[in-house]
Amino acid sequence: MFIKNLWVDSGGQVDRLLDALRGHLDQYDLLPELIYVVSAGEANVLQDSRIVEFIADLEDGGHNIRFVGSACTSFHAAVLSFSKCTEAEALILNLELGKERQQECLDSLGIGVGPDQDGLDVLVGAAATWICREYCETHLCQISSCDILSQAPSLSGAPDLVKSIKQVISTNSSDDTRVVSFDIRSKWAKGLLKGFSYSDKASWLPSIEEDGWHYLSIKPLSELISYYIEEKVTDLWLLTLGGGGRVGCLKIDIPSPNFQGFLSRLVNVEKLVLEDAYIDFSSAQHLGDTLGQDYLSHIREALRYPKRIYRGRHNQIFDWVLGAGSWRTLLEYQGARHG
Repeated sequence: MFIKNLWVDSGGQVDRLLDALRGHLDQYDLLPELIYVVSAGEANVLQDSRIVEFIADLEDGGHNIRFVGSACTSFHAAVLSFSKCTEAEALILNLELGKERQQECLDSLGIGVGPDQDGLDVLVGAAATWICREYCETHLCQISSCDILSQAPSLSGAPDLVKSIKQVISTNSSDDTRVVSFDIRSKWAKGLLKGFSYSDKASWLPSIEEDGWHYLSIKPLSELISYYIEEKVTDLWLLTLGGGGRVGCLKIDIPSPNFQGFLSRLVNVEKLVLEDAYIDFSSAQHLGDTLGQDYLSHIREALRYPKRIYRGRHNQIFDWVLGAGSWRTLLEYQGARHG
């Protein structure tokens, strides 16, 4: 699998980022029919009608929209989903938009910026990644491997996860390989890092999130730009932590005509109804916005990825499917609900 091109923009309001993304997409005469939309905040990002309208416009243009995710490893979820389909190419859109909606997901888990929390402060952004199967010397890079590892809910869960990370890295590494740290401002991250010796981490490159800014699912893409494109480090393992005990492992290399594609792996797909997820988040928002009640526990309940039943399942992804109608129908429903 290859990345044909990549675009990332961070910071600012929803309108600015959507306009920038539209401007990027408009430069292409023809985009892939298959478009993955991902967001670490799951359907909470869809509470903003401007975002739903943007997606509906893409669908109206003839694109097949897939809304998938797996917390901050949602880019990995789209890559894994694409690895199991037959399309030759796809576009992955990371919509980490709306500071309040994204931040409240972290705060609901106790790792955000609330009192006595870990201090992860969302940096909103958008990204567009064009992926394909066929080699071309002009492609940006090669995705040689992709996995979402998961920590089991047991006493040995953390050390077993560290062991799995080491094993995955070792299977596709050379003396030139550099690993980008998963370090973020969280107690869980610090605990996992203790499982790696000084020699293990001696040549690791710094995480882009060490200062507390949290890029959500855009972290590996921003690091790809920083290290692969700007610093010319062309043999990379990008490690990304995701909520619910996940670690995304993404191997990036220079495109090779001899690459046969990364090895097939089991992908656990949970099919969910998008409208149900939307209503769950909308109901939680109603408690806070209209009734003035503490609603964060309801946001946590609406989130799928933290649920205990998924702990220990490697390559677990979520695929939200419209139960009926289209994205335009969802937009109309949203207007009727809030009109």
